[in-house]
Amino acid sequence: MTQSLSLDEARSVLGKDILGPEEVAAAFGQLAATEGDVPVPYKRAELEAARRAGEMLVLRVASAADGKPITVVHMIERFPEAFDQKLLRQAGYQLKSDWGIELEPLAQQDTCATGWALVRKAILDDTRNLAYDEQNACLTQYAASLGVPAQSVRRRTAIEATYDTILTFAARGERLLERTWDWTSSETEDRGYLNVGGFGSKGMELLSFSAAVRHGALGVCPTRPASR
Repeated sequence: MTQSLSLDEARSVLGKDILGPEEVAAAFGQLAATEGDVPVPYKRAELEAARRAGEMLVLRVASAADGKPITVVHMIERFPEAFDQKLLRQAGYQLKSDWGIELEPLAQQDTCATGWALVRKAILDDTRNLAYDEQNACLTQYAASLGVPAQSVRRRTAIEATYDTILTFAARGERLLERTWDWTSSETEDRGYLNVGGFGSKGMELLSFSAAVRHGALGVCPTRPASR
């Protein structure tokens, strides 16, 4: 079993690249004791490798302080300035001419699993200009570069990518994915895959593309949730 670190020990390695109970409370209200008291299940050497790889450590939770599930729609309502309002409802995309993220059931239902996760802050350069399935090989190579099992590295879901990006913005005032998009594992009803990014002055974009699309700014931010 992996030895846990204290939060202070973890911060001594990653500094501001930890979004823990204090940051979550600032964004979503004071956490319940069971959610806020989650040990950091990584060794120091693992966090040092994560820092070198450009990863941050995030505490993901399923519910806000008022008990409401933290869904994509909840974050849109809580942080309207952080989302491009033109793309939330009935905005066209490649697979359908009348679509918006708020119309997708997963945006109203999905939440993060409570626990710590490491996630790369920027998309892997090797995943640019590749179709969806081609990018998966890059995740295997990324795991090998870190010396971790391939099955421990995966794409984020749409809720995870949105949560991580919103939490960073609320806690640090930093806009991740400002000119890039993270292609997630979440499928739309039309079998497209959601991507999160383009977080410029107009707000974050949540779009969907078919698996065959290739784009220089469309890639993957790998995540490594801790084993529970």
